[in-house]
Amino acid sequence: MRPIATGIAVAFVLLFAAQPAARAASEDVTVGHAASMFGDLKYGPGFTSFEYANPDAPKGGEVRLHAIGTFDSLNPYILKGVPANGLGNVFETLMVNSEDEPFSEYGLIAETIEFPRDRSWVAFTLRPEARWHDGTPITVDDVLFSFEMLTTKGHPFYRAYYKNVAKPEAVGERKVKFPFTGAVNRELPLIVGQLPIISKAYFTANAFEKTTLEPPLGSGPYRIESLEPGRSITYRRVENYWAENLPVRRGLHNFDTIRIDYYRDPTVALEAFKS
Repeated sequence: MRPIATGIAVAFVLLFAAQPAARAASEDVTVGHAASMFGDLKYGPGFTSFEYANPDAPKGGEVRLHAIGTFDSLNPYILKGVPANGLGNVFETLMVNSEDEPFSEYGLIAETIEFPRDRSWVAFTLRPEARWHDGTPITVDDVLFSFEMLTTKGHPFYRAYYKNVAKPEAVGERKVKFPFTGAVNRELPLIVGQLPIISKAYFTANAFEKTTLEPPLGSGPYRIESLEPGRSITYRRVENYWAENLPVRRGLHNFDTIRIDYYRDPTVALEAFKS
């Protein structure tokens, strides 16, 4: 989770690259596959993968990493508890950053992004193929629920980060609109694009605001395979991951398993690495 600095947002112009199949709803609204604050996007609507990714990279193997400290929760979105490292691989966001291009985001769960000239709202159309790990689709209701939970029961960070975003609304079967309040902030479309999406069905049956060591339902490239509380956690690559062949994911997330071992002392962690 890397918030974009808001202090310099007014210095840039937010531009959008329109998809060939999409067209502006009016002269003042642009529909696109991505958004940039620095000008033209590096990757056009027809790109196949990020340049820093190898689309032909082999899949397999294990990587073992380390973390310092401990963990007692698998919910990274609340104040309680210490979440395990690597949980970002389990959950997806509406859009995703390009690592070789500053202040740009490309659609992940969101197929398109819509934004008017006056920047008073942003809307996202969800990909029909977006799925949770149990095979059920990611819906507009999940997006609405995610915003509600994060801003009311989530970490206080989210309340502050989205304070100028009014209550979102469904404006179609796969489309959700976020109105903005307060002074113009050209960065808000990108800020909303960073919204992590959680399952309404899962977190209705399981309390969102409580710490847990039960692996949650996610939609990302990895799921939690096993853990030793406070000592290690292992993630396994999801077979038939719904976004595997999207341009923003192609060639990434290649290890079959990622294991993170926890240490109390950096010196001990270094010795473990050397061994």
